Amino acid sequence: MFNPLQPFNALPHLPPKYDFDTVPILKAVNAANIALADLNARASKLPNPWLLMRPLLVRESVASSGIENINTTVLAVLEADILPEKKKGAPKQVWSYREAMMKGCAFVEKKGFLSTNHIIELQHEIEPNKGGIRKIPGTVIANTTTKEVLYTPPEGEKLLRDLLANLEQYLNAKDDVDPLIKMAVLHYQFEAIHPFLDGNGRVGRIIMILYLLLAKRLQLPVLFLSGYIEEHKSEYYRLLRNVTKTGDFGSFVLYMLKAVELQAASTAENVRKIEELIEKSEKKIKEELPHAHDIALCIFSEPLLTIDRLQKTLKLSARQTASKYLSIITDAGILEERKLGKHKIFYSKPFLKLLS
Repeated sequence: MFNPLQPFNALPHLPPKYDFDTVPILKAVNAANIALADLNARASKLPNPWLLMRPLLVRESVASSGIENINTTVLAVLEADILPEKKKGAPKQVWSYREAMMKGCAFVEKKGFLSTNHIIELQHEIEPNKGGIRKIPGTVIANTTTKEVLYTPPEGEKLLRDLLANLEQYLNAKDDVDPLIKMAVLHYQFEAIHPFLDGNGRVGRIIMILYLLLAKRLQLPVLFLSGYIEEHKSEYYRLLRNVTKTGDFGSFVLYMLKAVELQAASTAENVRKIEELIEKSEKKIKEELPHAHDIALCIFSEPLLTIDRLQKTLKLSARQTASKYLSIITDAGILEERKLGKHKIFYSKPFLKLLS
């Protein structure tokens, strides 16, 4: 019998003994897959989509970190990228999350699988001072207000590695389970194993996206589930605990499928709006300057743009030319200008609003 005060060393291996072929789950899978296909189609139309993933991932990184009460804003994170002295505390942790996601995408692309060692590397990127599998007993998950212990994860490095090896095998196995269901199961299992001292939630959310990339359900890491989870955080944790207590995956899987459906639709709409902004900006720039397409891409891959960044991106020989370009674009109403430390920064207000 489950006891929250005792290490859950009896956590069952994957695959779970659960029948997912119920009418509510199959309907939810269908709706989520339709929304995901629309998102993939929309994102693939973006010019240089990988370049434009960078600012979009900042928003996901802020939301994922916010679930762990690491609170900041998209703007503060973007400013920290320009001023090194601001890259500390929450903004630094958010950048670490984004870098971990990009590293994970590289693993998927180059290796074609995701291993336990890859997962350990992702956690080290997020928490460099608390890296590696837990070795010391005593980790508990408790209510931050009442201090009531809600869950005690498995203990012992050998057991944790055994559970992660099983998760790795399930993650990379070819089977008949719909990848969206499997994504939810993998997420529950990783959070239940809780293999690290810190960063488990953030690594677990990255793994979901990497798995969908591996399963070819996502073409780009553009499904931002953290926004939904952050908005419905108490329900998320309640349903995770319910799986542990009862072994009933149904409600948690339905929760995650709804997250996929709604976040895919929301992101597809944002991508559509970004596409419109790029097209409108490019048309206006074309009236004033050469390199209109490259300038428009630069504006929407660097939400806070500096003279030096534009010069480097466009490979302009003179800084003065980059300064002139930005002045013309600002006068045309495409960008706004303000001071940040010693830098002049230029930004598209509608784009920043979409990211935030």
